[in-house]
Amino acid sequence: MSQTIQRPPVFRITLFQLGLSGLIALLFMLKSQEAAVSALAGGMICTVPNAYFIYKAFKYSGARQIDYVLRSLYQGGTWKIVLTAIGFAAAFKLINPVDFMALFSAFIAVQATSVFASRIANL
Repeated sequence: MSQTIQRPPVFRITLFQLGLSGLIALLFMLKSQEAAVSALAGGMICTVPNAYFIYKAFKYSGARQIDYVLRSLYQGGTWKIVLTAIGFAAAFKLINPVDFMALFSAFIAVQATSVFASRIANL
């Protein structure tokens, strides 16, 4: 009798991060449009790489695929760092003027959701 472990609903983490990014951007809209754009960029700089990592981390499962699981985790972690760096570079280059406080506070707030990841995904 073969049983498989169901994959956890980790996509909820990405959905939560998307919603939080939008909410933070709306709150910064009270300050200025530039702050709102910067805050949204900061949230997306965190959310997009995390979504890619989640995709790679849960692409494979099972003891027979352990080599694929490890390779996918390493690739996901590496690309998460690369995508984050590209996101910051793009924000600094394309957003004019950039509100650094809004950008970094949104990034940090969305990144902090990883502390609550197990609750968000109902694990």
